[in-house]
Amino acid sequence: MTARAKARSRWPRRAAWLLLFAVLAGGAYLVGGFVRFASDVAALSAPPTTARADGIVVLTGGEQRLRKAIGLLREGQGRRLLISGVNPDTSAGAIARATGTEMALIDCCIDLDYEAMDTIGNAEATARWAKEHGFDRLLLVTSDYHIPRSLLEMGGVDGAPAIVPYPVSPDKLWRSDGWPTRLGLRLLVTEYAKVLAVKARLATGLDLAPLGGSHHRVAGRGE
Repeated sequence: MTARAKARSRWPRRAAWLLLFAVLAGGAYLVGGFVRFASDVAALSAPPTTARADGIVVLTGGEQRLRKAIGLLREGQGRRLLISGVNPDTSAGAIARATGTEMALIDCCIDLDYEAMDTIGNAEATARWAKEHGFDRLLLVTSDYHIPRSLLEMGGVDGAPAIVPYPVSPDKLWRSDGWPTRLGLRLLVTEYAKVLAVKARLATGLDLAPLGGSHHRVAGRGE
């Protein structure tokens, strides 16, 4: 066998090893990135009470988020509250009953956004609302695992105000020892995949389809 023939016979083996290395390296990168993502989410905490803002925005997805956002409004942490991504079938009265909020507060200081269908829509609606009211700084209330993607989407909107994240930790997603539950782990993996998709979309400018469908909950379309 000539030297050239031997080299040709070795090429498929080398290509297989290179492919295997690339797969292992890519897998290690993704696993390492997920570990960092989960660690960052677990380390999120509510800002100090001195972190008052012009307004408050809550991304719908459950009563826990809504109650916390309304509580912040009552405490004077912001002058108005935007509830973004409200289900079209959910009225202001239904939100009042679900959260134990008097209608006078809703009529006075709470705005409902029925247009946003996903986190991108939430970000765009938030920027419009902040501009309409002249708000430069907002408290963003959403689940802790949703904070990283929300900040990415907010940062991708022109003219978006400064955002102070206010994470809410769903009890069913975390154990008492700080580790995620089985449901929490699945949700973190899904959310990490969505974060990667957002980063790719923002980096390339391509309109990539979102991963997963929307989930209708008590007062919103989910995230």
